[in-house]
Order: sequence, then structure tokens, then C-alpha cells
Amino acid sequence: MVSCRVKHSSQTPRGEKGLPDLNVDVIYRLMIAGNNRAGKRYDVYGIGNALVDYISFVDDQFLIDKSIGKGIMTLVGKSAHETLEGLRAHEVKRCSGGSAANTITGLAALGGRGCYSGKVGNDELGRFYREDLTQAGIDFYVEPDTLPTGSCVSFVTPDAERSMLTFLGASTYLTDADIHLEALAQSQFLYLEGYLWDSPKARSAAVRALDAAKRSDVQIAFSFSDAWLVGRFRDDFVRLIGEYVDVLFLNARESEEITGFQDPQMAARQIASRVPSICLTCGASGAITVADGHLRMTPALPVTKVVDTTGAGDLYAAGVLRGLTSGFDLVTSSMIGARAAAAIVAKVGARLDRDDLRG
Repeated sequence: MVSCRVKHSSQTPRGEKGLPDLNVDVIYRLMIAGNNRAGKRYDVYGIGNALVDYISFVDDQFLIDKSIGKGIMTLVGKSAHETLEGLRAHEVKRCSGGSAANTITGLAALGGRGCYSGKVGNDELGRFYREDLTQAGIDFYVEPDTLPTGSCVSFVTPDAERSMLTFLGASTYLTDADIHLEALAQSQFLYLEGYLWDSPKARSAAVRALDAAKRSDVQIAFSFSDAWLVGRFRDDFVRLIGEYVDVLFLNARESEEITGFQDPQMAARQIASRVPSICLTCGASGAITVADGHLRMTPALPVTKVVDTTGAGDLYAAGVLRGLTSGFDLVTSSMIGARAAAAIVAKVGARLDRDDLRG
């Protein structure tokens, strides 16, 4: 097992019950600082499935009429343009997306510096994707493919639940050659999403990045991404977290899938025997963190009205990684993640703006 290299700061401000006191405006100090403590070019190098995200608000009857499974992600063989046929244009919001890309753009909104590798096509959507990431302050290194750019359509119902139809397109054709080894070596963290494992080519590219990160002493963060992936690639994921991962992100459903424990705390303790640091999110109940064998519960922050849960987990990871790359301990970083997650569920989409964190 890799040793824990997540830094813990004795300077972390503490509030009630020993939890971090975010009233000292930790988040804005991060933004204003805009640098990292390791002297590297990037805080985080993210790799994932590059998808253009579309968001549309519908009612439950729409899902029934279209035979769309509520609250789940379904792979489809047609592009977003075909999926959205019949919807009025003003009902749809579009941005560059994919789980890891959401995390990296969230990191940038929090003042961090990130770069990203994900495969897009040489088409209008691919050009939009690159430009959108660049405008968010992210360096994007991958050359386009001849296949069409992938897309994900999220249908959001009045209860803020999202139901996704995903066309993977070019995203599954990420290859070893698409990993920018120089940029990776100049990053504090490598961040991978579990969705990469569903493509043999992308999986191979991810393993190349993992090996390169270890050689360059770059810390590794990994997200399971979805419970069905854990079920399908359980053996791979168990080996991966034991051999490579420094910080693991997962939710309660994923923790049950990999350990068999319905109790998230029991699951967290078992997983912590394999990986140095974990962040296990439990929805409105908050998150469980374990670092150096110490388990802590950090609460979710109150939200006046939940509008859209798209990207909540991705933005939580962004806040955690921004905290860790700035020298904060895991508990404080988890609270920064909770603040970012609370901000993103109060708006449409998974793109965080700095003004979203005010108040």
C-alpha cells in the first residue's frame, strides 16, 4: 500500500465541536491566493470522459413518455441533438462536462490551476468543448478524434432528481498517447474518474497515467463515479486503491457495493485499511472522512432550495482537492467541498462561479 502523503496543517481554524470554522472566509483566501504550495505548475491534472453536458427541466410524465429511467445514467447510441429533438431551445443549457472535467473547472473557480485530458471529436461540439474549458482557465491537451464528440443529456425533474442519457462518442477513444506526461509531472495531484474503466482504451491510458504519477511522486485521487461501475470492475478497483490511490472519493451506495456494508461508517473503516485517505459522501447527512486512521463526520451545509443535483459530488471533490493542494487537512478540505456542493445544487448545471460562494 502506498504511504499517505496528504499534508495536514496545524494551522487549520477550528470551530464548534472541533470542526473547521469557515467563518474566517477560508474559501475566499483560497481564491485570492490563487497559487499552490508545492511550486508546481498545476494543482490537479484531471482525466475523464469528455462530454458536452445538456440540461433540461422536465416533469415526471416526460420521463415516462420517453421511457427514460428516473435517477439513473443510461448509455445511448445517439447524440444529444437527436435526444433533444422536440424540446424547445430555451429549455436547454449547454456546457463542457464529464465528471472529472466538472471537478477541474470547480477547482479553477476556487482559485486553483488545473489541466485536463479527455477525447473530443473534430466537430462543432468538440470545438465548443475546448473553448469552454479554456475560458474556464483550464489547459486542455488532447488532439481531436474523427468520431463525434460525446454528450450527456440530464433531465431534471421538479424534485431536483437528474436522469441522464449519455452518448460516449469519441470520449472512449482516449489513448496512452493522450496523456501529457510533462503536465502530469508538474501537478500536485492526478485525478481520475471511474467512468474511464468502461473503455479498454481509456482504461489503458488511465493506468499509464497512474504509473507515471507514481514515478513522479504525484499524489493520486480517484473517484468510483457510480455504483454499477464498482460492481462491474470491483476486483480492478480494489487493486487500484491498494496500489495507487492516496485519496478516494465515493458515496454510500458505492461503499456498500465494494464492501457489502450498508453502514457507511463500517464501510469507511474497511476501505481505510486499503487507502490512506477517503471522502465518503452521504447526501444530506454530510460526508465521512478518514485520514491516518481517524474517522470524522463533516456535515452537509444547508441549502434554501435544491434546484439541480447535477455535479454535487464533482464539486465536492473540487473543494476537497483545492483544500488539500493549499495545505489544509482533510476535514477542513471536506468542509470546503461541502460549501462548493451546497452552492452547486442551488443552481442549474455543474459550473461553479465565484459569486455562487458568497453569503
